[in-house]
Amino acid sequence: MFVHVTRSVSRRRPNLLAGVVASLLLTSGLLAAPAPAVTPCTSPPATFPTSQMTPGMTGTGYTVIKGQTVQSFDVQILGVIPDYFFLGVDAIVVEMTGPQAFLNTTGGIVAGMSGSPVYFNGKLGGAVSYGIAGDRHIFGLTAAEDMVGIFSLQDGGTSAIPVEVALTDGVRRAIARATDMPLASTATSMQALPVPLAISGTGGRSLKEIKAVFADHGIAVRPFRSGSTSAPTTATLDPSPLLPGEGLGVALSYGDVTWGGIGTVTATCGSSVLGFGHPMFYVAAGPVSLGMNEVNVLGIDNGTFWGYKIATLGEAHGALTQDRFAGVLGVLGVMPDTVGVTSDVSSPDTELSRVGRTDITWDEGWAVAEIAFAHAYANLTHVAQADGPGTLAFAWTIEGTRGDGSTFTVSNRTMEFSDWSAAYGAWRMSDMLYALVYNSFEKVGFTSVDMSGEITADDLRSEIARIRLSSPVQPALRERGTVKAAPGDKVTVEVTFDPVGRTSNEVFTFALKVPRGTRGDQKVRLAGGRGRIDYWDVGSFDEMIAAMNDGDHQNDLIVSGLGPTAVYPQDVIVQGKSGFSVQVVR
Repeated sequence: MFVHVTRSVSRRRPNLLAGVVASLLLTSGLLAAPAPAVTPCTSPPATFPTSQMTPGMTGTGYTVIKGQTVQSFDVQILGVIPDYFFLGVDAIVVEMTGPQAFLNTTGGIVAGMSGSPVYFNGKLGGAVSYGIAGDRHIFGLTAAEDMVGIFSLQDGGTSAIPVEVALTDGVRRAIARATDMPLASTATSMQALPVPLAISGTGGRSLKEIKAVFADHGIAVRPFRSGSTSAPTTATLDPSPLLPGEGLGVALSYGDVTWGGIGTVTATCGSSVLGFGHPMFYVAAGPVSLGMNEVNVLGIDNGTFWGYKIATLGEAHGALTQDRFAGVLGVLGVMPDTVGVTSDVSSPDTELSRVGRTDITWDEGWAVAEIAFAHAYANLTHVAQADGPGTLAFAWTIEGTRGDGSTFTVSNRTMEFSDWSAAYGAWRMSDMLYALVYNSFEKVGFTSVDMSGEITADDLRSEIARIRLSSPVQPALRERGTVKAAPGDKVTVEVTFDPVGRTSNEVFTFALKVPRGTRGDQKVRLAGGRGRIDYWDVGSFDEMIAAMNDGDHQNDLIVSGLGPTAVYPQDVIVQGKSGFSVQVVR
């Protein structure tokens, strides 16, 4: 029989004094609590086999619709479809019959109930996973006897399960009887419940845009705005159990940009936690390392097609380690692997600065690129206190591992003006991440992404307005087309830039040395960089890395024609061309 254990508030929220004492002990190095031992699953929960399920049989399900309190709901079996999702993964089609108060709040099942356990005759029968479009009372369960095998899995490949599957004629007739509808009017298929995706740190980006990012990669999510959650440490990780029916949060990232999928715990065994009843985002990735957190449900939003749980990620309890056809599995007390993303950005307009951090657990390469961009965008718009036109000066360093285990580093920078969103200039950093992910040479992984920058509403596109020259032969600093100098002399060059969005000019001075052996008139050319970094069309991974660490930039003043080409980064975007001649005298 299912027994719910009510959580203790004092265990979940330590008092302030205890926290201070623990902090002092940690600081002094006296507290060195080892990570708890992982307990293997030796006695999986008893399951009710689908072979013994018959139409009309009743059961009880459990989930959270407010806070962390598990509530029950009643179901009645309409039919069983063998090998429904995949070979060896059966579906149980049921109708929710009550309680009425539960139905009044939820309207039936909602997104976020994936994994909610349902018991028949005191044994685990299945977990909520699929729904009937337009009727939340009718839904599908993934059979528990197929789910519990995940407790013993270790390895596996990547594959997607169908997001829509057909109903058999027998099940459709049962639905028609249960709903008093003509057979021709009943649904012909069930659809995968979308995963509610808690989002923080969007920096003003629309949820529609976030949804589209996932859709571009074949993943259906229902994003909603939520709060941030700090990445766990060995000191803060709570290894206490997550119980059946409680919320199961899967953290894709922590910190400034916290993204987390919301589902429900189906069963526990030893240190293992089973949930969802389907893969995370319906793509079974096999072994993974994601954050596993408790969930605090704020309420149910019934204003959308499916309805969904609005929730925040709570304390971290471990790591999600398996993503399989029939569900996901996490291990209590285990730290997830993370990719650290940091930023140090400021704005002279607001005089605000911020040092930010996001820890990404989802090592899917495109997700690292998207979350790193979201982090940059959120921090830049924060210090700017706006998302609008302006100029962004931005630099980044990407570190990662190559296919052979060796490391690579990419460092570059950009400065550009946008007439609609200066913060979007950070796309160049994420574009490099995408290029690395989808390179055709070898598989890569990321270990860190560090960035810094300054953002202003000013338009810093700047024409070369004036050049003044001097040399030992002609010492006065003047505007002139030609200056005289002897081999070995230094020519002083003063360049004045006129920014579009400022009343004051920028002045930069540098020296050119006339090389020994130079004769005649030498043409010197000054121009701004094009801002091009060509790293997509390369012949090897080494060439790609070299290209990513190279290129010119829009704020570069490039000087050529007398000795080696020199590049001088500026605080403005350099536009236009100019030049002068050096008449070499002896």
